[in-house]
Amino acid sequence: MEEKTLKELKEELKGLGFTNVDIFTTKTQVQTTIDALKSKPKETVTTINPSINPKEEKKIEKNWENKAEQMRIKLEGQPKVRILVPLEGKETQGVVRLVYNEKKKRQEQKHISGAVQPVTLNGFMYLVPKGMYVEVPEQVAQVIQDKFNQTNEAGKDILIDRIDPETGRSVADQL
Repeated sequence: MEEKTLKELKEELKGLGFTNVDIFTTKTQVQTTIDALKSKPKETVTTINPSINPKEEKKIEKNWENKAEQMRIKLEGQPKVRILVPLEGKETQGVVRLVYNEKKKRQEQKHISGAVQPVTLNGFMYLVPKGMYVEVPEQVAQVIQDKFNQTNEAGKDILIDRIDPETGRSVADQL
């Protein structure tokens, strides 16, 4: 059997439906790809970008809306907690108003001005104005509390004045 050149192998690969043959630099790469394509039945080769069914996409979008709406209803039923989200730097006090949405036939939050802390749960966004005490659902307050606790804890394990758990003494004293 006569050995084919790199150019001939690339032409054969194009014939098998592989369009980007310029990425190959050796005959071994091209031959391996040809062998792999020939070993697979045609029906098992799939596309990278499968076609999207518009009906299925709409159903997914509807489920997403339902999830956000369910979260809104759940948050409305929770007890309210009074919190204060502090301003940072040159931020100004946030203003959020409830406005009536004609389409959805209910009150919704609208950001008017200043700084706000958005909290998104299952696709539903709750706006918390910064710089003033406000009452929010317990779950929203918990998310904000976790955010601030995580910020406070960040980097504590690398501070020079931390206590070494093995010796019980300050790391600075050991240096």
